[in-house]
Amino acid sequence: MSETATGRLARMLAMVPYISRRPGVALADLAAEFGVSTAQVGADLDLLMVCGLPGYYPDDLIDVVLDEEGGTVAIAFDAGIERPVRLTADEAVALTVALRALAELPGLVDASAVLSALAKLEGAGAAGLEGAGVRVAAADAAPALGTVRQGVSERRRMEMRYYTASRDQVTDRTVDPIRLLVTDGHSYLEAYCHLAASVRFFRVDRIDAVRLLDEPAQAPLWVDSDVPDRVFHPDPHVEPVTLALGASARWIAEYYPVEDPLPDDPDEATPERSGSSAATGGDAVHVRIRAGEDWLVRLVLSQGGAASFVDRPDLDAAVRDRATEALLAYRV
Repeated sequence: MSETATGRLARMLAMVPYISRRPGVALADLAAEFGVSTAQVGADLDLLMVCGLPGYYPDDLIDVVLDEEGGTVAIAFDAGIERPVRLTADEAVALTVALRALAELPGLVDASAVLSALAKLEGAGAAGLEGAGVRVAAADAAPALGTVRQGVSERRRMEMRYYTASRDQVTDRTVDPIRLLVTDGHSYLEAYCHLAASVRFFRVDRIDAVRLLDEPAQAPLWVDSDVPDRVFHPDPHVEPVTLALGASARWIAEYYPVEDPLPDDPDEATPERSGSSAATGGDAVHVRIRAGEDWLVRLVLSQGGAASFVDRPDLDAAVRDRATEALLAYRV
């Protein structure tokens, strides 16, 4: 599974202050702390050595002192990463708007913590902001959230109508709520689903309707205290499909779990591959993804020609058929 640029950036930003406070830390210990191999730590340190302050002269770059014989590392110059953040006017406004929007979402987070952070930001006089300077009315993207939170709090069984995006299907379910969590930019209900006879994660904004029952929810046998980085995990038993992604569709490789990208080699083009490069352009990037066929067809169709199938001409044909049906509907 390939690592996203966002994940690597977050690790490297955390690695600098970690090493600065522990000069001479062993590379093996550093790898264990961040959950990567020592080879990956070495690659991260090599990249950090060419990062630093604007200007990027030798004195502006992060100074990594690497003792390869002893297997240790230290930071001689951290380029000011540990200095307090100084927000510009635009950054302060953007942060204030985000905090106010978060505070207005009912039941999603602890509003007192958000309001406390907001008060500190405005109290510090960031960019001249005042408490009355920004007002945000957040749209209710998940109308079921309040009822779901009540069900979790009161430990009550729920009936709900849920849209499953992977199958483009709406089902009625009875669930016993376990917890509500926020991960990967969305709020999820973790619950025991009686229809699936197992624990499932439900995106709250895909719950079309929900009703609390008078029955108490059955207590879970075990609850994981960790919050997963992402809820969706590919089924290893599903055969991977290769996609060719044009420039405007490369976000798919960052957003969804994909296997290591494959280099696009024009010399290896087959009749099936030549169709994909024509649709996405000569700079296409190939990735392999495991998912349901219907969902993949809808994903490729939504990219308007910027993505196509490399090794599945039947799915490519399904995309063309659906696109043709859509165009015919416009003519009617």
